[in-house]
Amino acid sequence: MAWSSDDVGGEANQASTVNRELDRLKSMLSKAVEWGKLLENPARQVHRLKVGNRRTRILTDGEQRSLLEACPRKLRAMATLALITGARIGELLALRWEDCADGFLTFLETKNGRQRRIPVSPTIQAVLDAQPRVRRWVFTNSRTEEPCTVSGVRASFDRAVVRAAIPTSDVTLHTLRHTALSRMIADGIDDYTVMAISGHSSTRMLARYTHPTEERKLGAFQLPWVSTRRAQNDNVDDDESATTSEIAKLLRGIGGPQEDRTPDLRIANAALSQLS
Repeated sequence: MAWSSDDVGGEANQASTVNRELDRLKSMLSKAVEWGKLLENPARQVHRLKVGNRRTRILTDGEQRSLLEACPRKLRAMATLALITGARIGELLALRWEDCADGFLTFLETKNGRQRRIPVSPTIQAVLDAQPRVRRWVFTNSRTEEPCTVSGVRASFDRAVVRAAIPTSDVTLHTLRHTALSRMIADGIDDYTVMAISGHSSTRMLARYTHPTEERKLGAFQLPWVSTRRAQNDNVDDDESATTSEIAKLLRGIGGPQEDRTPDLRIANAALSQLS
């Protein structure tokens, strides 16, 4: 049996969510077979949905500033923490003050069910210090005196996006996490540090946060002495010119006259000519 993403009902049941539920169901039914409760797994032939790999956009620096300025005070604090830490909004909303102790934020309600701790930087501490400590949770709904809900935050966030005049319709709460993790990777933070911060279990899962630019691609085309020269010379244009000349000079010395070649190389060339 094959399903398509059109078979699921709207955004509430995204293909990736359906796949996770299907995996759980298959696992439960497999256990039932193992325990002798079923003869066979009835979901064995049910295939997972195809998941589109469209990359989530990232916010520019200007969009981040505009968005934060357009957010109400409490939402601004949440969005700021999300942009700093890369945490999911649900993880931030579940934070209690007791989870913000001893120089760490401890996320207990995570997507994969594993506890995660990240150190509190001065910027994170400044955001926390600006929040009133009147309830158990860091972000409390003043009307219900319960934790803020993702649905309520999402509605407020969508209005802030409109006020910020961000001209795209693909900016969601998850864009904050995607922007934060993409920035960390672009800044050269190693994958395992980003994984410890984000809670991802494999480097493969970080691939969607990598957005190589043409400038970064060009920066990869460097021989060792190029980076050494650049580290010692602030004039990049002059340094590029000197490096280009150096490489051109080096290449002119390759493949010189026959007498400059080693006897072994001449013998090898002669043997190859006999085979051709």
